[in-house]
Amino acid sequence: MATKFAVPKASIQWLVARLHVSTPDSEVEADIRKRVKDCTAKQTDKCVAYALKCHKHNQALYSHVMRGF
Repeated sequence: MATKFAVPKASIQWLVARLHVSTPDSEVEADIRKRVKDCTAKQTDKCVAYALKCHKHNQALYSHVMRGF
């Protein structure tokens, strides 16, 4: 019986948190795709989507903090 795939959220958050907020989305995607092993294309796409979501969150947080709100 196959187990249901779960995006490794903690690992992705850790990786994305170490990237500068100005890192282009294409580099974030390339880094995650390079690191994903033993996943289908659909599973890899889910990991990339989550990484980009985390990256956007970090960019928004940075913007918020730098505005002084």
